[in-house]
Amino acid sequence: MTLISVLVVDDNHDVANTIARFLQERRGFSVRVAYDGEEGLKAAFADHPAAVVCDVAMPRLNGWHVAEELSYLRPRPLLIAVTAFGVVYTEDLAYTAGFDHYLTKPADPFVIEKLIKDHVVDPGGPVE
Repeated sequence: MTLISVLVVDDNHDVANTIARFLQERRGFSVRVAYDGEEGLKAAFADHPAAVVCDVAMPRLNGWHVAEELSYLRPRPLLIAVTAFGVVYTEDLAYTAGFDHYLTKPADPFVIEKLIKDHVVDPGGPVE
């Protein structure tokens, strides 16, 4: 059985580690963590994860740029924005940048897990 690979990118170490620990320990996903956008891009291009859970506001390289760059990966990973910005304008920017889903912090880890599992089980299905 192949593990579902997930990359969590967030400059808040507690948030990144908590999401990663939940997905890894509770669901058995193969999870890698990056604490800034540049590190996240390097990890994604090296490992080609099935899904990327990414903060939007990060130093060095923000989540918008990360999503835009990861849109070039083939196969393209599921891109989930997890951010403290909960306004429609920011949500629209997230979708324009290439994110498939937009969750506000604190994001429910069960929702993140379901989005990932739905994508991996039915990758050709509709993206909401």
